[in-house]
Formats: sequence, structure tokens, C-alpha cells
Amino acid sequence: MRKWLIGVITAGVCLVSACSAESGGAYSPDQIVANAVEKEDQLDRYYMKMEMDVQKGDDTIDRSTMEQWSDVANNRIKVIADTEGGAVQSLNDGKTTMFYSEEQGEAFTIDSPGTEQMLSGESQREQLQQMLQETRKTHDVELIGEEEVNGFGTYHIKAVPKEDGGFRGNEEYWISDKHWIIIKMVAHSEDLKTEYTVTELDVDPSFDDRTFTMDLPQGVEVKEMDDLGLTEETSLEEAEEIYGQPVLKVKDEAYELTAVDRFSSKELKRTEVNQSYSKDGYGQFTLTSFEAPEDNLSAGFSGEEIVEVRGMKGVFTEDVITNLLWEEGGLRYSLLVEDPELTKEEIFAIAEALE
Repeated sequence: MRKWLIGVITAGVCLVSACSAESGGAYSPDQIVANAVEKEDQLDRYYMKMEMDVQKGDDTIDRSTMEQWSDVANNRIKVIADTEGGAVQSLNDGKTTMFYSEEQGEAFTIDSPGTEQMLSGESQREQLQQMLQETRKTHDVELIGEEEVNGFGTYHIKAVPKEDGGFRGNEEYWISDKHWIIIKMVAHSEDLKTEYTVTELDVDPSFDDRTFTMDLPQGVEVKEMDDLGLTEETSLEEAEEIYGQPVLKVKDEAYELTAVDRFSSKELKRTEVNQSYSKDGYGQFTLTSFEAPEDNLSAGFSGEEIVEVRGMKGVFTEDVITNLLWEEGGLRYSLLVEDPELTKEEIFAIAEALE
């Protein structure tokens, strides 16, 4: 992003539940799994402060400081990020989501369908356990041992690629031994190194009426996305004329193309084409395409996973929203999920089958 909105790797645990049999610590993976089950506390609310640095070689190309307030029980989350491009705020009150970018000087609000399922579905432990299962498909995972990071007791996990040449390189995670949250992460991807660290964590914060509100500078107007009047109906044929090439589309007859619209932005100097798909009368996902910008491939959320999709480098996130992002043929594609029941495997299968 980046990064104008950054959420956090909320999470929980037991990364180690699927670790390799080798261990460098005082506990075996089996013992840690038992400990994780015993301590499987679902955090109903928490506050975190994080720092994230992205380096390319010896140069720091992105540095962000983030704060996140999460009221999982009431489906509310607020994120404030201090980024290279200025301050960014995001507020989801369970019904609507508001975004503000200091760089753009604008604020927008949109409905948040499916918020309850996204925020209060799986536990932190289950979310991170699924992430590890995906990691083990391409990496060998090893428990290094117990270490203290910023005053937090953690289990140190290391993941090494099984084969050379992949987009994801070595990855290391330090997992809290009490609340099963990622306290620190170091990830290598090609010539980039990303380091994420939790510097403050309060698992029983006091929230008041102002916690989940957004303080905007004087004069900033909050605009409804639906009222901007910049979206108009179009067709896949017109999209081909816009980009000078056909756009990818869903061929699976199980999904119905219910709408195609376009959004033109003079500020961003691009035209987005949105394909909305449904199944059995319910919205499933939106496939968006636009001219690939020069910025980094990112949806703007910490906890993003570097993946491979359609033979290309991609970014997948399940933090606040579920989205798969990649570039192909000079276009950037975004598959934004609406149906919270769609699994990660199904999302990737949809993307791989695009034509």
C-alpha cells in the first residue's frame, strides 16, 4: 500500500502444530501443540502497536508504524498507520468501513458485507494454523526454540524453501507463548526483506465511545463510494477496447457474471473494470483489472502472504478483507472475496481457471 491501510497479523497460533519432528528448543512440537490446546484463548479484544520495514539490498524502501484496536466480540476494528506516504486510517464498525489517506486528503465510506463472519469466525490459532499448513507445502518448517522478543516469551519457528527459485524465501516467525500472536516475522522474497515486529500488546484494553471513531482533519468530506458517480456499466468487449487486449474472466458455469462496470480515476490515471460474480443468487467475488501501476504489488495489509498464482508472483491476504492480487499481461488483477464461506483453496482454483 504503500501502505495506506495496514492491518495486523492477528493471530493465534499454533504455528507449530504442524512443525517438523526436529526441534532445537526445550519442548518437542507435540508438547507445544498440547500447550497450545490448553491455552487456546480466543481474544475478544486487544490493542497492538507494530513496526514494519521493507528493505531492498541495503536500502530501506518502506517503513511503517501501525496501531490496531480490535473488538472482535462486537465486530469492530480500527487501524492507524504512519507510512512513507503519510498517515492512513481505517475504521470498520461492523456495518461500514471508512478509509482516510493523508496523501490523498480524502475519506470514503463503504458498506461492509459479511463483517461479522470475517471478524468472529475462526480463532487466531486456527487462522495461523491454516497459514502454516500452506507454508509447509513449499517449505520445511522447524522449531528453533524459545526466545524473548520485546519482552514477550515466544516460540521461534523457521521455514526454509524446499526448492530454490520460488517467490517465497526463508521465513521466520516468533509466536507468543501466551496468546499465540505473531510477535515478529522476517520474510525474504527475491531481493526484498520484510520485517514486522509487535512493540506493544494489550490483551484486555479498555475501549470507550471514542475508540472506534475516526478523527479527520478539518474540511475533509466523507464521501459515499456509491455516490461518487464515477462508476458506469460496461461490457467485457468494451474492457478489451479500453486495455487493447482481452481481460481474464471466469469460465466456470457455477458462477454467474451479474455485472460489469468501470471506474475511471484521473488522479490514479487508470480505469478499473469490475466483474461481479454470484452463485445461487449470492455474491461470491469481484474480479477487478486495471493498468499495472509502478508501485509494489500489495493490497496494503500487513500479514500479506507472497504466493504464486497462474505462474506469477501474487499477494494473498485474509486480514480485514480476503483478496488475491497479481499482475499478468500488463494488467493488475484483484480477486476480492464477498462470500466468507469461500476457502483459500477455492479462491486459488478460481484464479487458476480464469481464461
